[in-house]
Amino acid sequence: MAGESEKITLLLKVSSEQRDAIAKLFEDENWNFEEFVMTESEGDGAENFVRTYRIDHSQDPEHTECQHCLCRPCITDESNRQMWWEPEPVPPSRNNHALRKERYKYFWTMLFHRGVFLDERYQNRKLEAMRQDPRLRNQVCHRRDLLPKCVIELVREWFPNLPGVPYMGHRWE
Repeated sequence: MAGESEKITLLLKVSSEQRDAIAKLFEDENWNFEEFVMTESEGDGAENFVRTYRIDHSQDPEHTECQHCLCRPCITDESNRQMWWEPEPVPPSRNNHALRKERYKYFWTMLFHRGVFLDERYQNRKLEAMRQDPRLRNQVCHRRDLLPKCVIELVREWFPNLPGVPYMGHRWE
């Protein structure tokens, strides 16, 4: 059995419907998904691999787009509920920051899979935020991404600080 850090490449020939089912399984389990698409042609096919790093989740045009996360519906909408979502808020604690951090990472993955970080409006927001930060003013790229206000508020609702204890905040918040 493969170890936790060991990765194997599995080549499957599947229909679009089967591919979507596999992608959904990976999303539901919160597993990383790296797709290699190979078109059939003459030769060994090695030159035909195209690597993609996101699962494309189409937006629902019936819903209003969230002004914060740019998703339809909002990434925090009940229709996007995941197994790791909290059924109700936990009591305030000085240790809730670690739980918030974990959930922020899960939401980051959901946003990444929906292509939000590639959206031009998001890129403009990040660029503007970087201009506000004197340490990053001259950088063109920064590894850290902005988390939308809707995500921050929901996660803080789930895992509140003790009364009177301010939240650490997020860069560019």
